[in-house]
Amino acid sequence: MVPAAATSERDAERESYAFVMNVLELTDGESYELASGHVLRRATPDEISVIKNTVQSIVGSHSAPFGFYLFWEYRWPYQGGTLELLPEGDWRYYVIAFRGTNVTLNRLQAAMDLAPMELEIGFTFLYDLDMPLLGPGMLWNAGRLFHVLEAAQWDNSFFKRVAGADLGAITAIHASLAAHDKQLIDVERLARRVGELKSFPHESPLRFLGYFAILESLLTHAPKPTDPYDSVTRQVKRKVALLDHRWPDRINYTPFGNASSDTVWSKMYAYRSLLAHGEAPSELTVLGSSEQALQLVKETVKSVIRHALAEPQLLFDLREC
Repeated sequence: MVPAAATSERDAERESYAFVMNVLELTDGESYELASGHVLRRATPDEISVIKNTVQSIVGSHSAPFGFYLFWEYRWPYQGGTLELLPEGDWRYYVIAFRGTNVTLNRLQAAMDLAPMELEIGFTFLYDLDMPLLGPGMLWNAGRLFHVLEAAQWDNSFFKRVAGADLGAITAIHASLAAHDKQLIDVERLARRVGELKSFPHESPLRFLGYFAILESLLTHAPKPTDPYDSVTRQVKRKVALLDHRWPDRINYTPFGNASSDTVWSKMYAYRSLLAHGEAPSELTVLGSSEQALQLVKETVKSVIRHALAEPQLLFDLREC
């Protein structure tokens, strides 16, 4: 990916921008064009001031150990009891700058939700090009913003060191979404569903159930009552295993010890059934923890959707068989 040209404070006048909340640093350059006219870069001093005031007004001053309005200015990961303010040049305020409507930006967020490395847009300041003298309007998803930040303050993996290859993956997914024919599988709709799940609390069982529902919609058909081998559970296990052999990045089963993929997905279905019936599992044998189970189904869903972009006919046929 070719780095974008540097942006001066003057160049940024009347430029719309979206606050990208979880970039620790760009390792290969100062800025990158993710889509035509949409550049990921450090925020300007004026943009930082607006972002800080906005975070403070939306989330409040005391939501994290040091207040979320300073969340991007202290060394990370946070070491309990020790707060180290970074030099201003190391603050973690990054934006995607663009002009025009937010249509491409929305598709970029969908691509980020599907990418191996997920970047999080918090809110967007959008200028109306027909009324340039007016200030920008603000666009944001209140539930998603709140719950992403709620989990982030205790998650040492929230901030990402972002390389050109990571951004190249996002760019490629975005291009595929833009060119995708939804006649066979409406991948954009599925990507929106993935994004909507971030509006639930991180610990909510509804997130796990939501990812499972998306996975089943991608891979399964209504089982034939007369065929004992056509159950939804068996379909998912068989088809996930088939697809996993086609992916360059295989599903990571190492957190589950020496258990086979068949055993892991049997346990996943047992866990799903308990949650769907309102039960709270006291022990997660094999799966280890609810967080590991959530991560497995989430990453599997993302991989299947990305494959649907590459081979939609295969996914369509696989669902029916």
